[in-house]
Amino acid sequence: MNNYRFHLDTGQEETLIVGAEGPTYIAQVSEDETWVVVLKMFSNTYVMGLYGKLGEDTMRPLVPDPSIPHVIYGAQFYKESTIFVTTNYQEEFSYLARYDIATGTLTKLIAQEREDLRDIQIDRKRNRLFIMGTGGVEDHLYMVDLDSDDWVLQSWPLPVSVVANWSVTNDGVVYVLGQSEILPNNLYRAEPFHAWTPLTDNRSMGISPATATKATIVRYPSFDGTLIEALWFSPQADRRNGYTIIWPHGGPQAAERKQFRSVVQYLVSQGYQFFAPNFRGSTGYGKSFARLVEGDWGDGPRRDLIAGIEWLIEQRMVEPGHLFLLGGSYGGYMSLLLHGRHSEYFRAVVDLFGPSDLRTFYHSVPDSWKPVMNQFLGNPEENPEKFVEDSPITYVEYMTRPMLVIQGANDPRVVQHESDQLVDALRKRGRDIEYMVLPDEGHGFSKKENEIAVYRQIVDFLKRHQ
Repeated sequence: MNNYRFHLDTGQEETLIVGAEGPTYIAQVSEDETWVVVLKMFSNTYVMGLYGKLGEDTMRPLVPDPSIPHVIYGAQFYKESTIFVTTNYQEEFSYLARYDIATGTLTKLIAQEREDLRDIQIDRKRNRLFIMGTGGVEDHLYMVDLDSDDWVLQSWPLPVSVVANWSVTNDGVVYVLGQSEILPNNLYRAEPFHAWTPLTDNRSMGISPATATKATIVRYPSFDGTLIEALWFSPQADRRNGYTIIWPHGGPQAAERKQFRSVVQYLVSQGYQFFAPNFRGSTGYGKSFARLVEGDWGDGPRRDLIAGIEWLIEQRMVEPGHLFLLGGSYGGYMSLLLHGRHSEYFRAVVDLFGPSDLRTFYHSVPDSWKPVMNQFLGNPEENPEKFVEDSPITYVEYMTRPMLVIQGANDPRVVQHESDQLVDALRKRGRDIEYMVLPDEGHGFSKKENEIAVYRQIVDFLKRHQ
């Protein structure tokens, strides 16, 4: 995973800046192109930050002890000897820190309670620092006046719930590309602390923002008392069909957020309620919470999901026997595992691109994933019993509900064999199984016509099993 510099005007041959066996990324280059910050990834929860002079081989860490697992999220060079850094080094949540190149010291400056301060950008003309924070299901934007003696975060409300990209121009104008649960990505512009001006009116065909369903944030206690946050979508009472979809998100070190998912709005428009928990392993809830899934894909998160279903039943928000299960990627894996171990809760199950056997999945992932797999998933040679216990295919005998499996033929992350072996095992047992292979897709959808076809197939499948 090498990183290069290439001169666009002269066509000068590329120069290797940094190379490594695992994933590395250029986080920031100083304005005079003297210094560079590189991020080196060991796992989703261990991303080391290194800095050095371009053209020199020596790279130095941004934290005192880089062997302690941590994440460097953002970096910005400031003046001659300062790097502003966001990191969760020795803390649960990421904070703003200042690194002094001359002394090699890292100083914590600002933290926000139960929120990660991640991406940072500088308005050099007005000497202001902008910071994007992530807390649970939403993003937040802050500003710090670098001329002030008080390091205070000034909150500036965003026009969106989740930011996909953003930029601060040389004139101090802020552009934000973002979305909410009822609108896909749109672009906005504003002078700091002025009203945002929308620059686009991008919508999803067939879904009006006026009638789309907003998410409600709910929280419930899991099996060990851990509080789990979830998003709950419920159409108006006169539009509900009496059925609820349980959605384990992908990742697993990701989160279900107030983002636009066309499949959610489409299914809710068909009358389904939708429940999306951020089970242990989800990001945005602290470093320790995110690491709980490492080496434990199939126990803690699964029990969090079952606790959520039981809570919904206790709150009389759902009707027992009227639940469907739908998930993609890790969510597809979890849908298969829940089907095999807790089929009594569900009427039918939909799996999109989910691995069925963690042992074969471990050996089939792309080479770029190999350096992080032992931390992320575990090692089947070192802990074979755990891999068997957490593999959905172990419980194929108990997968008795109707199932729809979706698979991309060109998927490099979850190869087609993962779905083939499960479908074959179920068909040998005479199960009600539908298999839809997309010959021109990988891990997800790159073509809108395929996405539409799959969603129609899902709705047709669910309606036939109501």
